[in-house]
Amino acid sequence: MNISDIISGNASISPNGKAIVQGDSGRIITWLELEKMVNKLGNALTFLGVKRGDVVAIYLPNCPEFIITYFAAMKIGAIALPFNIIFKTGEISYIMNDSGAKVMVGASPELEQNVIQEREQFPGLEKIVTVGTPLKDAIDFNLLLAAASEKLEPAECSGDDVMSLVYTSGTSGKPKGAMLTHCNLMTMATYNMRILHINDQDLVYSAPPFCHIALLIAVLGPFCAGAGIVMLSHFNPEKALEVMSAYKATHVIGVPTMYIYMLNCFDSEKHDLTNLRLAFSAGGPMPPQYIEEIEEKFGLSFCEQYGLTETTSIVTYNRMGHRRIGSVGVPVCGIAVKVVDMDGNDLAPHHVGEILVKGPGNCKGYWKTPEATEKAFSGEWFRTGDLGTFDEDGYLYIVDRLKDMIVCSGYNVYPREVEDIIYANTKVSEVAVVGAEDPIRQEIPVAYVRLKDGQEMTEQELIDFCSARMASYKVPRRIIFVDEMPKGPTGKILKRELLAV
Repeated sequence: MNISDIISGNASISPNGKAIVQGDSGRIITWLELEKMVNKLGNALTFLGVKRGDVVAIYLPNCPEFIITYFAAMKIGAIALPFNIIFKTGEISYIMNDSGAKVMVGASPELEQNVIQEREQFPGLEKIVTVGTPLKDAIDFNLLLAAASEKLEPAECSGDDVMSLVYTSGTSGKPKGAMLTHCNLMTMATYNMRILHINDQDLVYSAPPFCHIALLIAVLGPFCAGAGIVMLSHFNPEKALEVMSAYKATHVIGVPTMYIYMLNCFDSEKHDLTNLRLAFSAGGPMPPQYIEEIEEKFGLSFCEQYGLTETTSIVTYNRMGHRRIGSVGVPVCGIAVKVVDMDGNDLAPHHVGEILVKGPGNCKGYWKTPEATEKAFSGEWFRTGDLGTFDEDGYLYIVDRLKDMIVCSGYNVYPREVEDIIYANTKVSEVAVVGAEDPIRQEIPVAYVRLKDGQEMTEQELIDFCSARMASYKVPRRIIFVDEMPKGPTGKILKRELLAV
């Protein structure tokens, strides 16, 4: 088994078919061209000393070179380690040193500023390959490919071999590397292909950053079906609408924030989205009031899904034509999901508890951290740390993160419930509710709010709005208006940073 076989298979069936469209430049790469470049880089990495089981770091924006490097590493039996392009020296060095990566392929400007100029923080890094402007003490990506053979046999790997490390965000401490295997990726890519209703005639606009586990949905799922992808190096809502129109994209995959931004930019006179059939959302809950607007304006079906890095993305999803607003859908066939109490007992529908997952997507564990692996797993079940509940029909509803739950005067306050009510105010664009320490109540809810352009509102006005719609202990005691929300690579609001705002 080797997941790079997806590329070879598509190249043999449809050599001239579109594999990648780079929307920024209009560059198009066919399946045969992609296979040759993957093979060239695989041979080049081998020449640089990369062996089976070694870690290859990828520090690139969404671009063809990211995908080439990802598949080249896996084809020779190495382990791909994607980085967020916005990471700085300290964040990069911790993960590099923890993973033991000796080779990094990265974008020239970011490499020069955060790696090459701070080389002493990377004692184990032996080779740097640059994409873009050639840099001193680094190897040029294009020259490396030019000198390599385009023939390469894939390494024979078992399904249990680790092929990628994806580091968690580290909300409760240092980031941990989730070990994803060839079986994890191949199985879940197949699931995603079916869930997205993709075939080899489709073209998918893949918006999430590839450094995230969303790579599985945004790239591997389409590739598994023989479908091409269209990408932008960095998300821009106006440009996204333009490329979807120009290349007649059939699917769009993004995170809630991206869809909200695209809604604000959409102009039916300029943007032709008639070829779009399905919008798929991952990386966090979509405020319910936006879903019907997206479907109406874009003329498609909108589906939310729920998944985690440690489950190789997707766990539950809303099926086309069977969506329930507010729910993340039903479990994927072949994946078991249950909701349990603090003692691990299964809970009946409409009772809130922790969500546990069992299935072929569950990662092998955390890299070099057996104690964290043991804590995260209960036998074959992964403890997600998310709170949720099923309805009587088996649809899952995410209530909140277990660690985000606020305990106010002995009552449990679920921030998402409060956020959904605040989102119902037409002046509000974004909101995040967090718990702040309080000497009397233990914790109190605090709402950070970004208003829509041109709107004004007082703190008391929004508190009164909340008081009329929820129990008093849930009402935010403070409203803090902000111009921007701190966000992670997928556009998810970083609640842990808000209290410092």
